Amino acid sequence: MTESLPDTVTKLVTSDGVPVFLVGTAHFSKESMNDVTRTIQEVKPSIVVVELCKSRSHILMLDEERLLREAENINYQVISHSIKRHGVFKGLVYILFLKVSAQTTKMLGMAPGGEFRVAVHEANQIQSPIFLGDRRIEVTIQRALSACSLWQKLKIFWQLLFFNESLTQEEVEKCKKKDILQELLEEMAGEFPEMTRVFLNERDRYLALSMQSAARSVKKLPIVDPSKTRSVVGVVGIGHVSGIAKVWNDVKFDELSELERIYPPSRASRIIKFSLKFTFAVGAGYLVYRILPLQKVGERIGHLKPHLKYFW
Repeated sequence: MTESLPDTVTKLVTSDGVPVFLVGTAHFSKESMNDVTRTIQEVKPSIVVVELCKSRSHILMLDEERLLREAENINYQVISHSIKRHGVFKGLVYILFLKVSAQTTKMLGMAPGGEFRVAVHEANQIQSPIFLGDRRIEVTIQRALSACSLWQKLKIFWQLLFFNESLTQEEVEKCKKKDILQELLEEMAGEFPEMTRVFLNERDRYLALSMQSAARSVKKLPIVDPSKTRSVVGVVGIGHVSGIAKVWNDVKFDELSELERIYPPSRASRIIKFSLKFTFAVGAGYLVYRILPLQKVGERIGHLKPHLKYFW
């Protein structure tokens, strides 16, 4: 079967004989979406695993038209609703995500996560369950920040807050063919080696365990449809495929507790947390200033005061 699948597919087998087909994708690639469709249609797996966690599953609801429409319609009501629902910090992060995603969508001509939406659609077509296989993004970020020095944390946050680069056409085409996260982490490896370890290496192990966990579940599922196989299809960024394959026979399920552990903050971490929140508050004020008409800013800020308690 492997011979007829796309070149981006890697076949792994668990110790009890369940095949797992990893589809390596670039997150802004129509070719990757086609590879996912073709693989699920040909393999007809019992379970499909995607490189998402619950906190990032909203990406499954995005499409180009909706994303651009929501970004263009950001106003006080949208910001206020987001803050009421998530608190000031997370609410404004969501608004920032929406703006950045819309900008990326305009540049690349597609919304991020298309391969995951295709995977869900194809899994529904054959009535196979979807597993969210990635570690919670909150855990990954906190572990990454815990591993960085105070200066590195400030530098990373500052760069993210004021990042505003446009992509050339050559870079746009490059994004459609490669895993952007892998390339970014490779560039950051010299300056922030712990970021690569947490975001890439640790998640390789976590994703490998998620695939093996899904394979265990396959053994217990009744096969009602004879056209389906006792197998798993995993949809992950292409940068994770070699890492998952490398650790496939070494990972143990008792690693999960360590991979999901969040270490208590040190004194330096508490100081940086306060500093980041202050810096973010300044950035959030700038965001509101940029989004809302100038004459309404003062009036609207007054309405937001009751919600500031959620910031801390």
